[in-house]
Amino acid sequence: MTELEYAIKHGGLTPKRLLKSISRRDFGVAVLGGLVGTAAARFINIPSAEAAATDFTIAIIPDPQFLAESCPDASGQYYTAMMQWIIDNRNMQLKSSKSPFAANIKAVIGVGDCVNATVDGEFKNAETAWRILDENGIPFTTPPGNHDYADMSKGISSRDSLGNQFKKGYFSAKSRAKAYGPGLDLGDGDMAYWVGSHDSTGANTAVRFVISGIRMLVLAMDFFAGSDAWSWAYNIMTKNSDCECYITTHAWLTAHGTQYRTTGDAYGPDLYKMASAPYSNSAVEAWNTIGVNTWANLCGIFSGHDFLDYTKPDPNVPKAWFWQQVPITSNSNRRQTVQQLFVNAQRVDSVCAQSVSEATGAGQVASVFLLSRRPSLGVLEGRMISTQTGNWFKAKSPNYPGGASFSDSETLLFSVPFTGLSSPTATRHS
Repeated sequence: MTELEYAIKHGGLTPKRLLKSISRRDFGVAVLGGLVGTAAARFINIPSAEAAATDFTIAIIPDPQFLAESCPDASGQYYTAMMQWIIDNRNMQLKSSKSPFAANIKAVIGVGDCVNATVDGEFKNAETAWRILDENGIPFTTPPGNHDYADMSKGISSRDSLGNQFKKGYFSAKSRAKAYGPGLDLGDGDMAYWVGSHDSTGANTAVRFVISGIRMLVLAMDFFAGSDAWSWAYNIMTKNSDCECYITTHAWLTAHGTQYRTTGDAYGPDLYKMASAPYSNSAVEAWNTIGVNTWANLCGIFSGHDFLDYTKPDPNVPKAWFWQQVPITSNSNRRQTVQQLFVNAQRVDSVCAQSVSEATGAGQVASVFLLSRRPSLGVLEGRMISTQTGNWFKAKSPNYPGGASFSDSETLLFSVPFTGLSSPTATRHS
């Protein structure tokens, strides 16, 4: 078998283009890293289950870094309050769609930047907040962001600079595997399982949910992850081919809704002095060169990182906003639609005003994005709320902050046809 054939079969790597930038030696390292990670992973054999019609929600946490550092102060109280809000409102009634339903929050997914700086005080605030989920039986997974690396301002020229909480602390693979144990019972027959990690850190990990009869594999991938990590992820995905696959990674879409490029985008790999593949890959490289665009059971990709200066809206880029929902067609033989989601309100947290304004966004801090799966309707719905004020984010507005872009009324941001790996059998609404 040739290297190219081996890559396509075992690494999910698109022909030729990856080989142009990776030497023979580097190629071997990348593939070997993936195989070692796969061998160490723990695969769960879950009995098949018929898809149920119960609606459920995944809560996405967008870049809570300033909640750990200074919003409202160094105590992290808004951070813990945000997680407690998820517990207290897990079954809140959502009424803004055609058919109201209970949120039924079953899991939480982060997009990185759990802290603003890798210091003990912020690590403590982050752990205290996320541990609330552990203590209340809600599973979570999150990748590291650039701020979860030490000396980030000097560049991420070594993965060894990953913060201690992801290296060996609360967010490490060992710690998270222990939290999941042999499996977490989420009630109603739903379960969550730890699958494995690329190494001992929490930089690249995999978990598996079974909710409403739907199997979901969630891969939490490192900041502009390296080729070996993507090879590991592909192996995990193929071993769990009965699952819908989702990726959460810190940097994928920009605030303008475009995939991150190596050069030309603010806060891309070049800014952080990251070497090119196989050390790091932009979203464009991961999608096209690594071959994520060929993954047959990939259904969604979540990210944060980029941000909008909401106090200075740019009339030339009116589509930039705190969230972006951008569908893209896979090149797999299924040609499925992959839902790309960007969500990040860190600039609101960084201001952390005590006053509250729906027009200016003041005080709209500690945001949570509610991504709701509605199997009986065959749709995916999105909403975003400030857990501190209870105000809801509204649709993109080129006139912001001149017009009101937050509301005390629940706002449905999108409702799109979505059946995952299932055949569309239900009535769809958009």
